[in-house]
Amino acid sequence: MLRYDDRIAVAVSGGKDSLALLKVLAKIERRFPASSVVAVTVDEGISVYRDEAIRHAEDFISKMGCVDHVKVSFKELFGFTLDDVVKSGEVDRAGVKPCTVCGVLRRRALDIAARRAGATVLATAHTLDDVVQTYLMNMLRGDVDKQPFGTRAELEGLVPRVAPFKLTPEVEVVMYAYLHGIPFQSHVCPYARTSMRDMIRNFLTEYEEAYPGTLYTALMSFEKLMKPSTAVLQKCEACGVPTSRKVCRACEILSCLGVEGVPVRKNA
Repeated sequence: MLRYDDRIAVAVSGGKDSLALLKVLAKIERRFPASSVVAVTVDEGISVYRDEAIRHAEDFISKMGCVDHVKVSFKELFGFTLDDVVKSGEVDRAGVKPCTVCGVLRRRALDIAARRAGATVLATAHTLDDVVQTYLMNMLRGDVDKQPFGTRAELEGLVPRVAPFKLTPEVEVVMYAYLHGIPFQSHVCPYARTSMRDMIRNFLTEYEEAYPGTLYTALMSFEKLMKPSTAVLQKCEACGVPTSRKVCRACEILSCLGVEGVPVRKNA
């Protein structure tokens, strides 16, 4: 996933998983003087929930004292906060869920932040639980022509992503965070209950508790079933990022919300 001379952007939301990943990678990075670590944070504009998380991130990174911190926001990049478009009814009129808007635009914002930080790779704190949830959601949508999640893929125009916690169960990250004094959020995202992931998460958590080891088995099974994507990538007509269609998903959502696409290079 990582190279000895990478500049690693760690996606730090301020939650326990991302802070644990930052701590682990910063510790490992000390043994590789040609590499460096930078934290990148996206403020989607979710009152109370994200405000608390960003405070945790800023405090934690400040105490580390050796990691740069690059922050971007939906308001800066796209001209609105997630709360804005939900409360105004624009999300409902566009026929999408708040978590869809958040997830797609957050990925775009992280890529922009990683570019601003001069990163060669972007590390996210997705755990084993998160990865299996994603695979199951993709399967239910009939979308199986994917590369295995969290493995490095070099695509011109995008910062490659990796998921170092891909084989680490959520419960182990929780224990690590607890033992190392990493702060836990007291507020839950108000939009989580509307997402498909929330239903999948609850099902898999109960199933794993009843049948330990299921998540590992599911991960291996999903990746065996994957077929190499036959999609031909081209540049999005609106922003220029690689995509399998004329207009990428981020620009499609921005268009539905009445916002023009945001060119990556303009904001990098």
